[in-house]
Amino acid sequence: MVCQVYLLLNADTRSRGLGFALAGNFYPDFLLWLVDDSTGEQWLSFIDPKGLRQMNLTDPKLGLYKEVKVIQEKLGDPKLTLNAFILSATRFEGLINVPCLQEDLEERHVLFMPDGGAVYLGKMFERVG
Repeated sequence: MVCQVYLLLNADTRSRGLGFALAGNFYPDFLLWLVDDSTGEQWLSFIDPKGLRQMNLTDPKLGLYKEVKVIQEKLGDPKLTLNAFILSATRFEGLINVPCLQEDLEERHVLFMPDGGAVYLGKMFERVG
């Protein structure tokens, strides 16, 4: 499969950006859009890098990965897949309010940049499709 890749910077205001009210008016920093011209399939991922040291599991931003799936279902386009990822600048070991395993957070689309680009980007692209 050969895709076109677009990485877009998202504005952080209601008048210009794409935000999510159910995630605490959260405006992810980046939109990663993959397009397969041969099939017409598209994958749009909302990506936000951030430090998570003091964030806890109830933070609405950590639920965005579920919210976008609800939106995807409502859109009803079988050729469009939506995803959301939090890319943590904080090592998993540095989190202070998270009583779970790293794998549990990765299932919630929270990936850890200190693990290295090949690792966290590989995990992200596995989950995109």
